[in-house]
Amino acid sequence: MLEHFCECYSDLSGPILCPVLGSIIPLFIPNSRIRPIRLIGLCASLITFLYSPVPRIQFDPSTAKSQFVESLRWLPYENINFNLGIDGLSFFFVILTTFLIPICILVGWSGMRSYGKEYITASLIREFLMIAVFRMLDPLLFYVLPESVLIPMLCGAEHLLFVGIKLFLCRGLVQ
Repeated sequence: MLEHFCECYSDLSGPILCPVLGSIIPLFIPNSRIRPIRLIGLCASLITFLYSPVPRIQFDPSTAKSQFVESLRWLPYENINFNLGIDGLSFFFVILTTFLIPICILVGWSGMRSYGKEYITASLIREFLMIAVFRMLDPLLFYVLPESVLIPMLCGAEHLLFVGIKLFLCRGLVQ
């Protein structure tokens, strides 16, 4: 049965879509019901963690090329494709990301009283964006996605203008 599963497995989009679905479901639950919101967020992140090492079964470590490549024409008039793939380095970064997000949710477990829905949603969106960064092969999206990871971190800031200017200056100094 495991061999049949390995033969059928060819997509990398499952661990990318699981946090997205997990971040949408709590939006329909009222803020007063924090326990189901926390459980849905934790379950979505744990399912993503358990689903992420599946490509390791068929992964070939002897080649440096991207493996399990998926391609979808996204903007055909601009010749922009949605290309996903995985190599040895990005595989371990995906595992690390999916391992740390459930820990982050558990660390904030007792502090989620008033903004639990926002915390869970931001954590799962951040997980989605980080996994997409490590699996993206398209240069344009690979440039846009790391910048997008910063957006959920800025959502709770009191002084967004100050944080935005500071972020812009720090990015300018690094580059």
